[in-house]
Amino acid sequence: MKNQLFSYMYIYSISLVGTSLFLLLHIPLPWILGPLVAIFVLKQIHQQQFLMHPMLRNISFTITGIQIGATFTATTIDKVVPYFLPFTLLTCVIIGVCIASGYAIAKWTDIHLPTSLLGSIPGGLSVMVAMSDSTNANTGLVAIFHTIRLMAVLFIVPLIASQFFLQEGSQETASQIDVIHNSHPAWWTVGFYVIFFIIAYIFRFKVPAAFVIIPMFFVAASQLLEFPLISLHESIFHFAQMTIGMHLGLSILISDLKKAGKYTFIYLGLSCFLIFFSVILGILFAHYSTLDVATAMLSLAPGGLIEMALTANEVNGDPSIVGSLQLIRMLFIILILPIGLKPFIKTY
Repeated sequence: MKNQLFSYMYIYSISLVGTSLFLLLHIPLPWILGPLVAIFVLKQIHQQQFLMHPMLRNISFTITGIQIGATFTATTIDKVVPYFLPFTLLTCVIIGVCIASGYAIAKWTDIHLPTSLLGSIPGGLSVMVAMSDSTNANTGLVAIFHTIRLMAVLFIVPLIASQFFLQEGSQETASQIDVIHNSHPAWWTVGFYVIFFIIAYIFRFKVPAAFVIIPMFFVAASQLLEFPLISLHESIFHFAQMTIGMHLGLSILISDLKKAGKYTFIYLGLSCFLIFFSVILGILFAHYSTLDVATAMLSLAPGGLIEMALTANEVNGDPSIVGSLQLIRMLFIILILPIGLKPFIKTY
């Protein structure tokens, strides 16, 4: 027990050093990327295996879902509805390009076609791994290819957004927004956050990214219904982001990248191409709509809902719209894409 406690104190201390360095260098998403890099480097220096309890990770996901949900306002739905059809169309274009790229890579290399397709589409890692398990795809390579994409998105997209698409004016943080909407919430409403976590835990195998989606949905609903929930301190959000960064750092293994070999650079190149293609579509999306460029680009970026919504908050975009549109794409990929891909993969 003491050794485990010391291990947690040690990795959190190292993560805090990484966060401080990223804050000092003004690197985007310092509370996620700082710990990610720090823990990844630590693993290469020490041979000791560092572990994180799943409950700690899930609680952090829940807190982040609460943070994103708190950015929703009564006008969020009205803002999102007009963009549903054009966003879905652009999502189909991006997925179509990914499928074509996956097909081309399979033709030019010796990668199995189902493996190449599932590794090219920017869907959730767990969903694509589950699909690869149900087909004759190489599950290990699919997981590695998606890890490569995630790392590329985490470092490149926030940098592009902060350097080129930073919006003028001040954007309130999620915690500040929460305080504004809930001036005098009752302290006992913190119990609702516990209930949200329990519900997410119950449906963790039925709802994708349940620990993020379910709290985000309920907190957003409370915002829209003007039901006051107690505000969490900003330091709690930072702790959650740091824990998620540590989790990502612990998840990346050099051995996995070595297994992918030369394919690592192929899929890294594909990820970079997909990012810049999404940026171009985001600029067009913003031009033909009332969205600012940062919000439009981050909504289409092939990254995770959490990271893109938090990045939107940092660059003065609209995290509620980014979170909503990213959720729509996630549901599209999870519910519709497997149905369309499975017959094609099975016939291969």
